[in-house]
Amino acid sequence: MTIAHFPGTDCQDAAAVPLAAEMINFARQAQSFQTRELLQRIVSGEQQRIKEEQMLWRIGGALLGACLGLSDGFQASDVFLGIGFSSLAGMGHEVMTHEQRRFLEGCHSLWTIGANSPIELMARLGPARSRILFYGETWSAPVVLAHHQGARGDTLLPLGLAQQHAAGFHQQQSLEVLQRYFSGEELQLLACQLYPDAASAIQVSRVVPISAEQARQVDPYADAFLSDAEPMLIETGELREVGYRVPIPVNSDF
Repeated sequence: MTIAHFPGTDCQDAAAVPLAAEMINFARQAQSFQTRELLQRIVSGEQQRIKEEQMLWRIGGALLGACLGLSDGFQASDVFLGIGFSSLAGMGHEVMTHEQRRFLEGCHSLWTIGANSPIELMARLGPARSRILFYGETWSAPVVLAHHQGARGDTLLPLGLAQQHAAGFHQQQSLEVLQRYFSGEELQLLACQLYPDAASAIQVSRVVPISAEQARQVDPYADAFLSDAEPMLIETGELREVGYRVPIPVNSDF
């Protein structure tokens, strides 16, 4: 995604921005993807499934041992013993053990904390500080981005729906795992939560607040946003753009 450059012109009516009020309200209230809660359910469910399979293997092994006159049951599933998965939901991609990574790969859920997941992006780019709205004259509606700030500076990540950008909704085996532990209604809610578009990340020089009058001098559509959002000057190389900041809701990480 490229941020449109808005040359200074006369201010236009707020009505010139389609869905401005709706998108501001959406940016203020929409929940970000709940990775930790999702992962906790998957891990707990897979642990239980493995335990049940272990029990079946051991029962079968005991029967086989009895038939063959062996004293020990077949313990092939003991390969899973001693591996602790209970903390997976609270950890990041960078601190996973080899066994934990293999576990998530085995249940087709590494996407939840792997490369370009929300958790990995926050670890790499820094935490999200706010949400910022942009609008260009040819767009059908404003767009929403998350402003991340960390050791690498300021980064804007466009936000779409999880059903668009989360790998778990596009990889058949991963989707089957989701369908195993979430109802259709729950999956629909997850699919409509906000998710970052990592491929369209925008590195910017700085993000600073400006006055309403300064925003109007740069952005002809400023009045569509100023009553409900704070104008921000965003510098990218030689370009100077205006976005409109709203806080991240308390139930969200970005």
